[in-house]
Amino acid sequence: MEKLLTTGKAKAIGVSNFSKAELETLLKEGSIVPAAHQLECHPWLQQKEFTQWCQIKGIHIQQYSPFGNQNEIYDSRKNMGKLMDNPVLVEIGKKHNKTGAQVALAWGISQGHSVLPKSKTPSRIRENLEGDFKLDAEDLKEIEKIDKKLRFNDPSKSFGYEFYTDLEGKKS
Repeated sequence: MEKLLTTGKAKAIGVSNFSKAELETLLKEGSIVPAAHQLECHPWLQQKEFTQWCQIKGIHIQQYSPFGNQNEIYDSRKNMGKLMDNPVLVEIGKKHNKTGAQVALAWGISQGHSVLPKSKTPSRIRENLEGDFKLDAEDLKEIEKIDKKLRFNDPSKSFGYEFYTDLEGKKS
């Protein structure tokens, strides 16, 4: 991938789902710092220490699955409810005339991340675009308290490789 930059076929390169140890190896052995790191991140899996470490290294965070467990396939803990319905997010949303989902998006943006929500529904796409608003310090403190270190996307079994071994949310 580094060679692509010299050919002009790419303007930047990045990584996805790297652990801290894997990124440290890449930084030591590679010649280019990845422009971005795409990873699962949401108010139930905040990964503050790791994302701050990436930002210090000059690696921008692209946050996927900003709504956590919206797909039942990933919800092995049945009856836990949806992140966007979390009472803390809903209450903060009421204060700003926003939804819990919009608060989850605003939280990611407040962290300096690019937030990548997925939707095929035009009304939800419009709603997601309205998730770019400012949360105050009190809101952020309340959201910090709901971090469950809960990861929903872990393809380790299907890939035959243990991902996220040194990150929050890794089930043993």
